Amino acid sequence: MEFREQVMKILIEKAVKMFGVDPATLGPDTNFKEDLQCKSANIVQFTTSLEDEFDIEVPYMEFNRKATFADAAEYIAELCDE
Repeated sequence: MEFREQVMKILIEKAVKMFGVDPATLGPDTNFKEDLQCKSANIVQFTTSLEDEFDIEVPYMEFNRKATFADAAEYIAELCDE
């Protein structure tokens, strides 16, 4: 599995747990704020999951600027030099 796909899988799994949405409705174009109405605490939960999975530090403010799951996956790939 490609690294960005791994990140996407984690984001989708976390969104399903947090918001009770159907995973089939989530994908690269899913928008954190428009589609999921994410609040700051939700963004922290996403970053914490990614930090735990990839053993990296994910700066909250920078991650919060990512609009979509694809944007976030690209950012995490950059942090991990993938």
